[in-house]
This record gives sequence, structure tokens and C-alpha cells, in this order.
Amino acid sequence: MRIVVKWGGSLQENSKAMADDIAALCRDHQIIVVHGGSRDIDDTIRELGLPRRTLRSPDGMVTRYTDEKTLTALMMAMRGRTQARIVSELGARGVVAVGLSGMDGGLVRTRRKAAVRAVFGDTVRVVRDNLAGRVTEVDTSILDAVHGCGMVPVVCPPGMTAEGQPTNVDADRMACAIAAAWRADRLMLFTDTPGVLADRTDPSSTIGSLSRDEAEELVSRLGGGMRMKVAAAVEALDKGARTVQVCDGRVDAPLAAALRGDGTLIGKGLGSP
Repeated sequence: MRIVVKWGGSLQENSKAMADDIAALCRDHQIIVVHGGSRDIDDTIRELGLPRRTLRSPDGMVTRYTDEKTLTALMMAMRGRTQARIVSELGARGVVAVGLSGMDGGLVRTRRKAAVRAVFGDTVRVVRDNLAGRVTEVDTSILDAVHGCGMVPVVCPPGMTAEGQPTNVDADRMACAIAAAWRADRLMLFTDTPGVLADRTDPSSTIGSLSRDEAEELVSRLGGGMRMKVAAAVEALDKGARTVQVCDGRVDAPLAAALRGDGTLIGKGLGSP
């Protein structure tokens, strides 16, 4: 089975359980780890004395405002802190992991969004200095080469344009793009909730499964990071991923629990229970 694991940046406290499961499963399955690093990025930005800023699009999506200094801090945090920690955790369990960014070898090609519309108070303005990008292509040959050497790829943003400019990409969207291009059997988006919740204030209201169309219809009613996850899941299914799963990364043996069906399964042919 081909599995893409999105290791959420909010899951540092359960890193040992995540690493234990990946080490157990990579003996029989091909695994790619994609990670963000929101907590490490925030810490690095604060230590450098930079402001933490976000952009809210007119349709409600919230993303990090990434000017040049913030992009530098982002790369320092994800490669030097988050990725180094994940590679170390896997190495301690006998897994030979290779840390990559989307820039390495042209792994994740992007197109920079030269101008974005964002809500500031009661007005909508055009922002032109945001170094964010949209994924246009994933070179899966690099990932296959790493697997061919018996190693596990550990991938993080940023991506890179054809002109060589680094651009920030949401890690959930990067994971979805990689899963689609690689034709993954399962994309697991690990987060700090039990799954997609019918009522965001009630952890027991996890939705067991959603069809692709049900997920798309639900996006506008979701908030925070879950909105981005479900929107990205729909994109991944449209581009070739088979099944996306939003699942709890805080539990014991989180990958094993996900393979047993915990969390929310999103895929073509699936429906609500």
C-alpha cells in the first residue's frame, strides 16, 4: 500500500507514537511523510522579533502572511527544527529517513500568487508582497528514487517556481498534491481532533465518512484549519488520490487506529454512515 502521512505541526507531544507506527508500517508499505511546523514557525518568528500575521480571503480561508523575512524564518523552522526532529525520531527506530523540502530537485513546482485579495476589517485589499504559491507539479521520480534506496522521504514546504523562487505552500495542500501525483492508496491527515466534526464543540460528533461531493459541500461550513484540510482533500481526490482520511494524531498507535477506520474517511464512492 502507498501511504502519505501528513504529520501536523501541533502534534509534537505525540511524536514518539507517530514515529513508532511509521517504523512498524514502513516494513510492509511505502510511506511518504509530509509535515508542516506551525508551532516551530511561530516560535522562530517570535525569537527573531518578527510579527505573526495571517491573511483571510473573502471566502474565509486563513493562511500565513509570508513576506520575505517570514519565508526565511519558515524555512529555518521547518528544516532546522521540525524536520530534524522527525528524521531523528525515525532514525532512533531504525528508519533511514531523508529530509527534503519541496524545493529539492524540483520536487514540488509552484506558481507564485502575484496578488491576493484579503479582508482587513471591513475592506478587501490586494496584497502583492505575499510569497505564497500554488502547487502546479510534483516530480514523483524523486520520491520513487528515495524509496528505491530503502529510505523514507520526509517532505516539507516551501515549493519552488520555475524561475527558482521559493514560495510558501500550505502543508496540507502539499500533502494532497503529493498523494494525488503519487497515486497514493491512502492520504492520512493527522490533526488534533478525532476527525471532521459535525459540531466543532463536540469531540464525539465525528463524521465517519464523506463522499467527495459531501466533503465539497461541507467546506463552507467548516472553520480554521479543518476547512483547509477538507478543501485540500477534495482537490486530492479530483487529481488522483484514492482515499483521504482526517484522523487523530494524539492517540496511541495513530496510524494503526486510522487503518482500522478511526477518523473521517473521504473518498469517491463513500457515503455518510
